[in-house]
Amino acid sequence: MKAWLEQPGFLSPYGTMGADLSYVLAVVFTILFLIGWRQARQRRGQAHHLVTLWAMSAMLAYFVAYYVNRGLGALAFEGEEGFGGPPELYRTVFSPLLTFHILVVTVGLVLAVYMIALGFRTSVKRGTARTLVAGAPRGSAARFAGWVLLASLVLPIALFGVRILFTEPTLGKFLGWFFSGVLVGFGVIVVETIGRVFYPDGERRHRAIGTFTMILYVLALLTSTSTYVLLYVIWPPTIG
Repeated sequence: MKAWLEQPGFLSPYGTMGADLSYVLAVVFTILFLIGWRQARQRRGQAHHLVTLWAMSAMLAYFVAYYVNRGLGALAFEGEEGFGGPPELYRTVFSPLLTFHILVVTVGLVLAVYMIALGFRTSVKRGTARTLVAGAPRGSAARFAGWVLLASLVLPIALFGVRILFTEPTLGKFLGWFFSGVLVGFGVIVVETIGRVFYPDGERRHRAIGTFTMILYVLALLTSTSTYVLLYVIWPPTIG
């Protein structure tokens, strides 16, 4: 898989298959999220639920699969020597842009996990229609945190177990999976805690955090486009 992802891509002369596929899917996922957001604005709850749930689930699945095989896949992690442009541009533009992109993507992934859980906790389905309900989301704060912590421990171990079927297991890989899961779980609990303070009502919280998440995803696409152009369109990568 890794060898296939490193093959020449189809969008630019210098891109790889992994980079090009990631960018295309970033565009597709963002469009789906915006469609789902519009459906929510139109009070089409069930359509919004299905589009957003499957888009977020597919995004999370692809993110895990791609970054497992590609090892974070961005040439920028190789250091300045991986950037084909002028060193001054790397320091003043590319490096800060990439750092901001990684931050936005990281927060966006945590919010994707949280919004999936919050969507089920704050909505009910009556017939074929799904609607948000006012009041506190189902489940206490302690119960929610407990389930999140359990999932953040079990899922990384399970994914690591699948991973070692294809590669040699190492302590570093296990710790990487383990701490990544714990950090995501901790992030979800932090969002839940902040959400309970500012938006005790589950319906308002879902709409407010959902809108913020959509803004983040648009920013992620814009920064992804910028880094892709700088890495694979304007200048050829110097390594990879």
